[in-house]
Amino acid sequence: MVDRTLRRIFILAGIALIVWVLYLLKPVVVPFVGAFLIAYLFSPLVDRLHYIGLPRWLSISVVFLGIGVVLMLAMWYLFPLVWKQLIYARDSIPAGIHWVNYTFLPWLSNTFNLVPMEIDTNQISSVVMEYVQTNYSADSIQAMALKLAQSGISFIQIGGTIVLIPIIAFYFLLDWERMLESLRRLIPRPYEQSTMQIVKECHEVLGAFVKGQFLVMVLLGVVYAVGLQLIGLEIGLIIGMVAGLFSIIPYLGFAVGIIAAVIATLFQFGLDWWQLVLVGVVFMVGQAVEGYILQPFLLGDKIGLSPVAVVFAVLAGAQLAGFLGMLIALPVAAVIVVLLRHVREFYEKSALYDRRTVVVQGAATGSVNIETSEQGVDIEVISPDAKALQVDEKSSKIEQTPFKDG
Repeated sequence: MVDRTLRRIFILAGIALIVWVLYLLKPVVVPFVGAFLIAYLFSPLVDRLHYIGLPRWLSISVVFLGIGVVLMLAMWYLFPLVWKQLIYARDSIPAGIHWVNYTFLPWLSNTFNLVPMEIDTNQISSVVMEYVQTNYSADSIQAMALKLAQSGISFIQIGGTIVLIPIIAFYFLLDWERMLESLRRLIPRPYEQSTMQIVKECHEVLGAFVKGQFLVMVLLGVVYAVGLQLIGLEIGLIIGMVAGLFSIIPYLGFAVGIIAAVIATLFQFGLDWWQLVLVGVVFMVGQAVEGYILQPFLLGDKIGLSPVAVVFAVLAGAQLAGFLGMLIALPVAAVIVVLLRHVREFYEKSALYDRRTVVVQGAATGSVNIETSEQGVDIEVISPDAKALQVDEKSSKIEQTPFKDG
């Protein structure tokens, strides 16, 4: 027993050491993690192309080429529209400031009896310049330049990482089957079947959730963008796309989208209640489409989490790993749900969950301890003179029969 306990302690210590080393190597590990996720997402498509007769390297090349073509076409079509709307947003800033000064702030002052206010751009520029001259000397400028240089180096490193990830993903996909077989051979033989069953369920849940969530993001962004464009919002395309992308985090896409759309509507139309109502209608329609069409058909109940648990998972991910944690919170929660379900099943089948002890006095001074569970009946003989019990689980009846040695 002592050896088994020590062995478990060493195993846990080894796992903790590996996790700590990976944390220290986080800048190096991140590209490999990203490449592994890309390989995991596109491995089924590569397998299908390889199944029809293409060499594996050619299947991977075709998949990557297709992804590149799709991205290039999307940028070719969307970039001019997005650029046009960005130019419009920039040119609308003076009109927006004018509306705030001569419409919104007077209304706010008259409604709530506040002191009249006004945004003075010249005064704001003067304050900013004065603050810079007061708080930033030549040394500070040199420090700022050094920080900018360091930021440039970081930017180059990020660019290198972005280039490196597809290359690593290519080699991951090339050796995908062999890599999975090597990982499978590390599993102890007595636990191989149960472990592979858990891995299979995690793979099904995670794959279905990621693919379904991606489709939900794209289609919801299309719904928001088309709706906002139809009601005449000039930058509706940008807001719809951003809201669709942010919908990967529950409730965040809706919040970001409707706030941005309301601000853009106020800048473009002023305090037009009808336009604000139309914005609300667009996002209510988007939520209805997401809740009653996209989520049930594309995702279903892939995670099995209640809304409260979803919010908790997202907040916990943000606390632990920032924005990246918010992105991966739900997929990780989906895997944890599968693991917890198996832990619960193991617990419910164990003697610890449903184990009852019945002590029966014999004819003389002895007794018999009967411990029942779903696995069967355990009998502990205290005295040869005692009588054994037959337990009928269905009728909950207990009968005494003479105990026989052996």
